[in-house]
Amino acid sequence: MPSLLEILRRAAVDLLRPRVLTIMFLPMLLALMLWGGLFWGFGAVWVASLQGAFHDASLPGWLGPSLAGWMIGMGTYLVLTLLLLPAIYLTALVITSLIFMPILVSVVARRHYPGLARQYGGSFLGSVGNGLFALTVYGLVWLLTLPLWLLGPFAAGMAILLNAWLNQRLFLYDALAEHATQQELVAIRADGGWPLYGLAAFLGLLHLVPVINLFAPVYMGLAFTHYGLEQLARLRKEPTP
Repeated sequence: MPSLLEILRRAAVDLLRPRVLTIMFLPMLLALMLWGGLFWGFGAVWVASLQGAFHDASLPGWLGPSLAGWMIGMGTYLVLTLLLLPAIYLTALVITSLIFMPILVSVVARRHYPGLARQYGGSFLGSVGNGLFALTVYGLVWLLTLPLWLLGPFAAGMAILLNAWLNQRLFLYDALAEHATQQELVAIRADGGWPLYGLAAFLGLLHLVPVINLFAPVYMGLAFTHYGLEQLARLRKEPTP
């Protein structure tokens, strides 16, 4: 199997293919439009709810009304930003998974794996179910571990692991849905180990990099497609017992 660096290099080259260039920024753009529209319609309610929560909190009396009001305002918009940014990125990932992955798989398969037979072990409904499962588990774990996020470096490591799990769970199914059987998909996921999670963790960090985060979901889709199809080709070359 090629190294992870080679997979990332191939994905970067495919990012410049004409078909990919036309959709490179669309997932993030659609996610921004969606959440921008929701904020336009419900932003006042969200701000009022957060301000109410801050008002209910016991602030020291010595702050005075002016400083307390400033802290409530800053805290409200900080919390709102911390909630909206991950929501926008997760939405972009889901849009890429459900809408644009067939295009990315087609680009990679046609150029790099033209002889790889399609077994259609996955489907669009399967992709929807896989996405719902991944987001549900991610959301529950995120909520259950929320108090631990105050522990500095430990919280950062936990966030990387959680995002790595989400990324590989979300994209590996879509990368293999057309080509692999259900049994092959299960086997490739089970055999992934640290290379799969290492790739997923690195790709998850890209959303923290300005400008790159605008096309990171599409790049992630390409990288997982290269990984998945390469693993599938290797699996089919192995002698059967």
